[in-house]
Amino acid sequence: MKNRLIFPLFNGFICAIFGALIGYYISRPYHSILIGVLIGLLLGVLVEAGLSLPGINHWLYRRRVILVVLLEIPLAIFLFGPYAYVIVQTRPDQHEVCCETPLDYGATSYEDVLIPTKDGNTLAGWLILPTSRPGAVVIMLHGARSDRRDSAWHARQLIHAGYGVLLYDQRALGESSGDTVSLGWLDGPDLLAALDYLSSRSEVDTKHIGVIGLSGGGHIALNAAYLAPERFAALWLDGVQVQQIEDFPKAQNFNEQFATFINRMILKMVEIHLKRPAPPAFIQILADLNAPPIVLVAGGLDDFERRANLQYASILNENAQVWLIDSAWHCGGPVVVPEEYSQRMLKFFKLHLTP
Repeated sequence: MKNRLIFPLFNGFICAIFGALIGYYISRPYHSILIGVLIGLLLGVLVEAGLSLPGINHWLYRRRVILVVLLEIPLAIFLFGPYAYVIVQTRPDQHEVCCETPLDYGATSYEDVLIPTKDGNTLAGWLILPTSRPGAVVIMLHGARSDRRDSAWHARQLIHAGYGVLLYDQRALGESSGDTVSLGWLDGPDLLAALDYLSSRSEVDTKHIGVIGLSGGGHIALNAAYLAPERFAALWLDGVQVQQIEDFPKAQNFNEQFATFINRMILKMVEIHLKRPAPPAFIQILADLNAPPIVLVAGGLDDFERRANLQYASILNENAQVWLIDSAWHCGGPVVVPEEYSQRMLKFFKLHLTP
């Protein structure tokens, strides 16, 4: 009996290691290790019992450790790990948005708004009307797994300059409805729904609507502009990285080649989980967009972001440009060069949102 327990215990230990690897993907190592131990013990008992039955080839039984581990390694690294990562990244994070309002950003008044999407969800947000009526409005798109408060610094600059500002929580985040965070894949039409809402307001100059997209918000803006470029007057996108494997900078070593392969698996898992094909690569979107005017802001200290945006810079049309901030990390421009950042951003919108 003791001999029969050796392999299940050993397999439980091996699967605990695999659980730790999966936990790295999803930032929950202890839960993953515990689940790995339980799965490893169960599989170990099943294999031990199955391969020890009369008539089973003894060669297989003697090599059960090697056979099972060789099967579990690729499954853990290339299948279960990426899928667990996707599950965690697309899980809703709905919560109350409290303790600050646009009044804290310098607005004298604002409205709570609910914007319907075409697939039946509702986007919750704040609308600050422009000082001139009808006037230009800038839509703020926060970063991944955040809410509308994430774009407070940018909103403050725009409000002080007299622009209208619409800040909203992306689907399944903050106070917006939805059962899946779509990693930007389904949010492009949501941004178009926000444009539809603004078009219904008489206080808004619908020909002069701009967008600021931060990190994942920039991804959403590019996906929406690809669907309807004529509806946007200007895009200021900070922290855009990659959407498809074609966007990845050329791998410079084995570690980067391995990371690219893993991300290929993750993207395939996203397609399976969202039940839809992936949107185009950014390098394709940017090459096809001749309008609207676009500024891509990139943090030079983030090597991956820097290399991705330098790659984009090589294929941009005349309507777009890249501003590389050498001293900034991802979306860190307002921290390291706040005055220059504000001046450049406001100058860009003044040029393209002024009638």
